[in-house]
Amino acid sequence: MALTDEGPAAHHMTTRVAGLRRYRRLGFLTVVLVLLGVVTLVMSGLYPVRLVRTDVRCGRTASGDVSGQLQCLVSDYVGQDPSVRNIELAVAKGDGSYSWTGSAGVAHVDGAPMAADTPVYLASVTKIYIATLVMVLSRDKLLSLDDPAARYLPAAVAGGIDVYGGHDYSGEVTVRQLVSMTSGIADYYEEKGPDGKTGYDLFLADPARTWTPGELISRARSDLKPHFAPGKGLYYSDTNYQLLGMIIEHVTRTSLATALQNYLFRPLGLRHTWLTGSPEPAVLAAPAHVFDHQRDITAVRAKDYWADGGLVATPADMIAFLRALNDGEIISPASLRTMQTWHDRDGSPVLPFPFVQYGYGLWHFQMTGPLSVLKNVVPTWGATGSTGSFLYYSQPLDLYIAGTVDSASSVMMSFFLMAGAMSLVSGNDHPRTEREHMTPGEPDRRRTWTPATQ
Repeated sequence: MALTDEGPAAHHMTTRVAGLRRYRRLGFLTVVLVLLGVVTLVMSGLYPVRLVRTDVRCGRTASGDVSGQLQCLVSDYVGQDPSVRNIELAVAKGDGSYSWTGSAGVAHVDGAPMAADTPVYLASVTKIYIATLVMVLSRDKLLSLDDPAARYLPAAVAGGIDVYGGHDYSGEVTVRQLVSMTSGIADYYEEKGPDGKTGYDLFLADPARTWTPGELISRARSDLKPHFAPGKGLYYSDTNYQLLGMIIEHVTRTSLATALQNYLFRPLGLRHTWLTGSPEPAVLAAPAHVFDHQRDITAVRAKDYWADGGLVATPADMIAFLRALNDGEIISPASLRTMQTWHDRDGSPVLPFPFVQYGYGLWHFQMTGPLSVLKNVVPTWGATGSTGSFLYYSQPLDLYIAGTVDSASSVMMSFFLMAGAMSLVSGNDHPRTEREHMTPGEPDRRRTWTPATQ
């Protein structure tokens, strides 16, 4: 059932309200990182006292022992919010001078402890991998970023997906607009339909049901409305990446899981990364459980997410992937710069923070004006997921950071954790390599990368 038409002003107001729910976390992240990097944090209602005391205490304990300080940070954060049962964190300097992984808490409801190599659900961090794969396929001439997406999609999927202002743009939306979130297509996941429920609400309401990508795309088409004409704004929509997953399957003539293995995971030696629904590596434990407040939502995470958020990995594998991307081992530096074509709130009704931008699967934090002197405490680019997962690279600090708090209701906890870890590592010199607790077999980032044979 399609929503009734409404005027542009009313529609933009609805768009802005929906967008604020998603983007407010990014604004809070930037504020938290800035304040933790400069002065004592003073924010009401967001764990301020306990977490700042943790940061200060861990920063002053065992002075000079950065690994001990990081473990103190991770251990103290577990349980500060009831929904945070486990935490995993990995950091690595880009020059190889320091790396560390640690964990704390209980990974599974049976009491199994969280380990430094326990796999975790990546949620929207998945989008970095999907966007990178799209760039690989563009390089290999299997698709063009400026082709209409409909060229690679069944008519039943593409038809009517983007009807705005009385005009059907469904055949005009490009692959580039999908990957950069500038298509204007509605978000099946966080927007409420006529039933008053979001896609996430539907997942929780019937945990036994498995939703297919086609069903979720259909919900965006039938029950929701696009937000602007293609290329006329920025709106974060998981539907875009579900469509990209279908495009990838079409041009590679294989499943999305196999395409990811062939083009990314196997060539990079990422033995502990996979797409939910595909065979799991036999050598690892099951992914850590995820909670939303007191509710265990692991069963939902394990089956209802796909190209928009369905990857599982260890933090060490996450850093290995981002390092390879940053070092030009997957795509060329020019292609990475294309992925870093940042879109801000100019022309967009939904991005309220001038220092937060979006590229191709990547968030970018850029301090401007009076805040520019503080930009070295902000993770320059990467992604955060709805499970409290995170993967970032800070160029000024030459620092990679990855992990999760495995809580859909305490995503802010991951921002505090990142800020504390960045402050600890960036404040110390590491003249020697300390590969503590890193997963055995981590790929050498200096080796030549070649794609696997399909």
